[in-house]
Amino acid sequence: MLQMKELPQVGFSEAAQNFFRKCFQFKGRIRRSEYWWGVLTVLLASIVLSLIPIVGWIATFFLSIGGISMLFRRLHDTGRSGWWWGCQTLIGLAAGVLFLSVIDIHAYMTAAQSQDMTKMIRVLSAGMAGSTGIFALLLYLVNGALGIAIFVFTLLDSKPEDNKYGESTKYVME
Repeated sequence: MLQMKELPQVGFSEAAQNFFRKCFQFKGRIRRSEYWWGVLTVLLASIVLSLIPIVGWIATFFLSIGGISMLFRRLHDTGRSGWWWGCQTLIGLAAGVLFLSVIDIHAYMTAAQSQDMTKMIRVLSAGMAGSTGIFALLLYLVNGALGIAIFVFTLLDSKPEDNKYGESTKYVME
C-alpha cells in the first residue's frame, strides 16, 4: 500500500542556493519553507546591493525578478496560477495611472515644495472627488485585497498531490 512521506524542510543555505540557481524559472513548484527562506535571501541581498550606486540598483532589479519567479512557483505549489500576481500588478498600474490623471500635479508639487500639508491634502481630495478618482480609489482597494489574498496563499500548505504545475515538492509516495 502506498503512503505519503513528507520530505524534510529546506534550510536557509539550500534555499539561497536554489534562489540563485532558479532565479528566472517561473515553472514548477516551491515549498513554503524554501519560499520564505528565499524571500529572506532577496531581502538581505537587496539591502546590501542597494548601497552600491547604479550596479546595485540593477542587481536589485534582477533580484526582484527572481522574487517574482519564486512567488509564481509558490502559487503553483498551492494549485494557483501566477496570474494572481499579474492581475494585482495590472490593477495597481491602472489605479496609479487613473490617480495621476485626476491630480493637478503642478499644484501638488508646488504645495509639496512649500511643505504645506493642508494644501497638499486639498489638491489630492479635489482630484479624488470625481468619478475617475473614486474609481482609482476602488482599484487601489481591490489591489490591496488581492495583495492580502496572495500573501495568505503563500502561507498555505503545499498541495500533497501532483498538479498541472508539477510534482509535489513536499510529499513523495512510498
